Amino acid sequence: MKLFEFLESIEKEKYSIRLEYIDSGWINVEVDAFTERWVVSFDEDGFIDFTIFSDINAVENENPSKLRELFDRSKNSWLEAADDLGIEFVSPYIFTGSDGNEYQVTGLLPQFGSGKGVIITSRKDDEEAYLESTRLSDHFQTGLSPHYYDKYHRENFIETLKDWGWCSNLPAPKWSVE
Repeated sequence: MKLFEFLESIEKEKYSIRLEYIDSGWINVEVDAFTERWVVSFDEDGFIDFTIFSDINAVENENPSKLRELFDRSKNSWLEAADDLGIEFVSPYIFTGSDGNEYQVTGLLPQFGSGKGVIITSRKDDEEAYLESTRLSDHFQTGLSPHYYDKYHRENFIETLKDWGWCSNLPAPKWSVE
């Protein structure tokens, strides 16, 4: 991955960044990822390594495929939750807004909330899509803090899902009634 490709991806994620030129010809990109701080290093050939701070398991990493795991964290955390908890998560979720146009957001939890489910939005979603999602009367819309929902923490997700309530005709998972 080259520096400008990384910066373009970071722009889509809407993280705050700081660039630092290092005398050795490297450029460090410091990324504020809410609960973590990443330092991603590049030279003229591209990606060198990255370090994640504020994470107990953080180590330096020279694996470019691991770098891609830092993107789409909100979607990925809900996909992990769906797999672990045995629930449905539709991502991306496309809906028709009040103006008749189609919009796309991070996802939908059709088995929770009310009506047609809970719409999951993230900072990556277009502002128009977010605003239109709040106008849907047959969906429950929420804005979740990335401090708690950019990484999957089973207990946090279960608590939130229980608060929203099960609204499916299918039997509720055991963890939701315990």
